[in-house]
Amino acid sequence: MLSSLLMTGAVLWVSWRIWKFTVLPKIYPNEPKQLPYWIPVIGHVYGMLMDSNKLFTYGRKYFGNTREIFMVTVMGEELYIATSAQDVSSIYKASKAFDFNAIINDIFEGFGITASTMQKMYEPNWDQGKHWIDIIHEIFKEQMHLGEKLVELQTTFLRKIDDCLFWDRLSGAMVLSEPSNHVKVVSAYKWTYEVLVSAASKSFFGNAILDANPDLLKDFLIFDTEAWKMLLKYPPFAAKEMFDAKAKCEAAFERYLTLPVEKREDATWLVRNIETAMKGLGIPDDQTAVMHFILYRLINTNAYRTCFWSLSHLLQDQALQDSIMRETKPAFSSDGKLSMTHLLDHCPLLNSFYEEVVRETTYPIGARVVVNEITIGNTVLHPGKKVLMPFQQMHSNPDVFGKNAAEFDPTRFLNNPSLSKSTSYRPFGTGLTYCPGRFLARREIFMFLVPVLHRFDLKVEGREDRGHAVFPRMDDSISSGGVMGPRKGDDLVLQHALTNPKDRSYEVTNLMGRSRMDTGLLFTSCQ
Repeated sequence: MLSSLLMTGAVLWVSWRIWKFTVLPKIYPNEPKQLPYWIPVIGHVYGMLMDSNKLFTYGRKYFGNTREIFMVTVMGEELYIATSAQDVSSIYKASKAFDFNAIINDIFEGFGITASTMQKMYEPNWDQGKHWIDIIHEIFKEQMHLGEKLVELQTTFLRKIDDCLFWDRLSGAMVLSEPSNHVKVVSAYKWTYEVLVSAASKSFFGNAILDANPDLLKDFLIFDTEAWKMLLKYPPFAAKEMFDAKAKCEAAFERYLTLPVEKREDATWLVRNIETAMKGLGIPDDQTAVMHFILYRLINTNAYRTCFWSLSHLLQDQALQDSIMRETKPAFSSDGKLSMTHLLDHCPLLNSFYEEVVRETTYPIGARVVVNEITIGNTVLHPGKKVLMPFQQMHSNPDVFGKNAAEFDPTRFLNNPSLSKSTSYRPFGTGLTYCPGRFLARREIFMFLVPVLHRFDLKVEGREDRGHAVFPRMDDSISSGGVMGPRKGDDLVLQHALTNPKDRSYEVTNLMGRSRMDTGLLFTSCQ
């Protein structure tokens, strides 16, 4: 009896495999080909959870590296995977055939935005039939795109970064030990995190946000490290630490909203407009707090990781570090001011280095829902299915970035400046969802890296291999959709030596200047 059941099951399974992965592709040659899997319904769950980029690479190569759209299956849901720059461009251009709001709603729901709130946000209560989502996107672009409001924000933001970059501010969790009065051993990951997230917190929300919860940075780091579990819809019992940290962060923003307006008047224009718009829609404060937290993660989740990888490369490549220090030295005036304009316009190696760090470490995944049948390339896509566009698949394309695309080359964009305009290079997305924070991101990374190189005497400590410090390994198995962090235990440990023990503080001034590319700032350096 048992053997008969097993034999029947085996025959059915083989028949299913042949039908699904051999017969159907021949009957429907213009349909996306399904990447084979072993267990019906379950499909590629393990691959998506453990290393989605590895799964996408396997699928692309399985179909002969043609980069035609293919399908993976996750718990019965068939997902289209687009890895061709040409196909991705076509998808973004065909806006009427694809829906992005459904993706936004899924993210909102995961964070805790209720159906009632989303209904109000999509009501066409604004000029020209626009809804709140349209308006907030315009507000975000006005704040973050080049212009007066970005100048105001970055003046505050970059100054707060600079305020953190002197000896006496090396304290707290980032300091692992202090062997002497003039030497501190510091975690590079925690250092970049605390400086950039602290500066962003106070620049966007004002000083009151850390008054509402002095432990916000600690709670947010716990959440941000594990947030991928929320995006993959882990139940609360399977991600308790992450959900607890999320609740604490949201509670901080609720307390923040209860503070008197005059205590929050140093918040940026963007934050104030979000609050005003949501009050106008009759949305309660607890939901506004969730929206603030979504914004908080959006502005913080990638920059500190990018800065960490940048610092790691510079401190473990002496020749590169020396070259960038020579190139950036003229950005300091005789009285110690650092010109952001000079860094943006006259430091091609620094900018190429930044682009390469972003190319190597950013794993964004664009997503859309098909709403109208459409042919992309030679493939027919059907309504109701999601399209995923893993941009790292394009970032590692040797046909675009050269035979050494799998290696880190800080001169790649210097030798071929057109790569930064390539449709295969999309670290900040593209189209209507092109990240407006891309302008500020470069500046905050530069504002950290350049003063650090010129201000501190740094030495790498920690794990060694044959006498050399081991470069931190990237945890590319986590489907974070942004800049990847290091594997657990792969921090970069730094020994900081105070170059001039008598010089423990300095004054900061700022002046605005304008470069041919965009707006730059001048900041006092501690030399």
